Amino acid sequence: MRKFLSIMLLCSATNALAAGQFIDVAPKNADEVKLMLDTLASTVTVANPDTPPIIVMLHGDTARHFVRANYDQNKNLVDQTAALAAFNVINVQICSAWLEMNDYATKDLFPFINPVPYGADELTRLSEEDGYTEYSVDL
Repeated sequence: MRKFLSIMLLCSATNALAAGQFIDVAPKNADEVKLMLDTLASTVTVANPDTPPIIVMLHGDTARHFVRANYDQNKNLVDQTAALAAFNVINVQICSAWLEMNDYATKDLFPFINPVPYGADELTRLSEEDGYTEYSVDL
């Protein structure tokens, strides 16, 4: 079942996002990615080792923010994402097909970003095989 949430509702959805969730996000710009990350960071008060991280599947041009060559322009965004990943709040994934189509390789990404063969297939797999629930964040 697909649930649509606004970024404001995401704050109140912390308990719903507690286990086996993923967010399929296609933000229009870095400000929308920052808003999503700020919201996730504000909802987490204590790390819970029993709770799997929320999988955040970024795709499209927003993925360019997470390429090493673009770090200087996106330092705050990348650092905030790395911190959320380090605390096991999120697991950032990027489509390897997107990387190839845009002349990037896995080595161009930061270590906390996990490439998957094809983003849409991974989201389907998470839902069908691993029992994850999809949340689409309407920015």
